[in-house]
Amino acid sequence: MSLILGVLLVSGTSLAQPDMDSWRMRLDTGAAHRWQTDIDDGGQVERDTLSMRLAVDKAVAPDLRLGLAAGHGERRYRFDGETGFGALKPWSNVRELRLSGSLNWTVDERWNLFAMPTIRWFAEEGADLSDGQISGLIAAASYRVNDRLSLGPGFGLFSELEGEVDWFPILAIDWKLTDTLALRTGSGFAATEGPGLVLDWQPLEHWSLLLGARYEKARFRLDDKGVAAGGVGQETAVPVYFGATRHFGRQLRLSLIAGVEFSGELRLEDADGRLIDKTRYDPAPFGIATLGLLF
Repeated sequence: MSLILGVLLVSGTSLAQPDMDSWRMRLDTGAAHRWQTDIDDGGQVERDTLSMRLAVDKAVAPDLRLGLAAGHGERRYRFDGETGFGALKPWSNVRELRLSGSLNWTVDERWNLFAMPTIRWFAEEGADLSDGQISGLIAAASYRVNDRLSLGPGFGLFSELEGEVDWFPILAIDWKLTDTLALRTGSGFAATEGPGLVLDWQPLEHWSLLLGARYEKARFRLDDKGVAAGGVGQETAVPVYFGATRHFGRQLRLSLIAGVEFSGELRLEDADGRLIDKTRYDPAPFGIATLGLLF
């Protein structure tokens, strides 16, 4: 599954006490490229990702902030090869729409609760988006141990195509190791689902350097013309990345990220959810550029 830059929202900033600004609006957009890599049982795969998200939120009380977000994304796959999974060319362009709400409640001086219900439509071009609809919830509770450490449990729970249910645990953490170095719950780019951690270092006033890793999963409905007509495609991976972010005041943020996806797996199912084929692919380098604008 997927969400735009920072979509997970279970991070140090999202779990912090909300301020009393009347309204906040944020636009995030970005592009990613994963270079061609070999598929274990034959062929190669390459992927481009585009994503955009608009979010608004408002403090409705000193201890409560509510928000709403809408986003659009697209994954463009290119399969090559004369044998194996690459020769199947199981899917090409996959698009996604999403709507989500958010609730950030500061219960008291120690506890903060966060929840984000989500509806997503994730399907290949040529398939009805309604056939790729899923819904779910990300929630976490954070306890402020002291001025430098807040942590607590959380979870993600999503319905799945073909009636399955998927869930994963989250560690909500915001740990200021030093005045310039922090360990936080990580967020994903585009339509990703899964937990992660990121080390955030701010060596200069307007610069941040990031080192992170996360688990990612994307699962989507296929069109009715391929080798798995009306079936389901799935990709999972563990990206490890390094990034640099330049802040231009409070309103503008530009990030450049480079990394490698490990443990990549591709899975193809028919319309009844039966496995047709699955395989792994070699570690694949990727690059991401994102732009965030706060109104």
